[in-house]
Amino acid sequence: MAAIYELTDPQWALVADLFDPRGRRGAPSQVARRQMVEAMLFLARTGCQWRYLPERYGPWGAVWQQWRRWRANGVWARAMARLVRKIRVAHSRDAIPSMVMIDAQTVKGGRAGPTFHDNGGRGGRTIGAKRSILVEILGLPIAARVDSARPHDVTAGRDLLKANLTDLPRLQAIVADRGYRGLRNLADHRHLALDIKVPPKPLPGVPLPPPRKGKGNFTPIAPLWRVERAFAELGRWRRLSRCFEGTEASAKAWLEVASFGYMLGRL
Repeated sequence: MAAIYELTDPQWALVADLFDPRGRRGAPSQVARRQMVEAMLFLARTGCQWRYLPERYGPWGAVWQQWRRWRANGVWARAMARLVRKIRVAHSRDAIPSMVMIDAQTVKGGRAGPTFHDNGGRGGRTIGAKRSILVEILGLPIAARVDSARPHDVTAGRDLLKANLTDLPRLQAIVADRGYRGLRNLADHRHLALDIKVPPKPLPGVPLPPPRKGKGNFTPIAPLWRVERAFAELGRWRRLSRCFEGTEASAKAWLEVASFGYMLGRL
């Protein structure tokens, strides 16, 4: 799928009121809001450092200041939610999903200096961050959260669900792998079905394929393979190749930027 970091007029029209609301107070911006959105998509896609931002996007300092404001205001999360609704309606589905899938990914940290990164992952050997996402049946990221790598997947997943359940009034079921069995109490309390998927048992007399080096055997499980695909697509955005951020807020915002760009390509 092609990278999306230059918006067409119809794409910009979908989200312009989020990034450039009418009646906005303050001095006029040095750089057009649309140009800033494209600059941040460019940074997320290429992994470019702020100071090397191409001149066509305007002064990097001005774009960075706006990045901080949008990060604090949660604009990227609202833009994600709007695109999810738009794409679902285009696929003849209700705008709000009734089922979500949840999973997490632990990534290495790539930052020198103060950071929120910590030991975690399998065996506690990864010093980095844990990215948790909610995905609906079409494989679209609905919401995201980033913690240090230390918390268990269930802990991060529970916090992610609690923060977004009010935005999912039609939700009836949560689908996850065996690592999320600890969500049972939350699901019962909210009257939701928790569907734990497990890999199919091998057939008698049918040998398993040899494991890939360092990877083990991976068996796609429907519909959870859509979450894995979402992580794979987001992994194409070089800003996410490692966690280069110093705070959970910045790491979460860049994950949302990449999700926003990915879904623009799904429109």
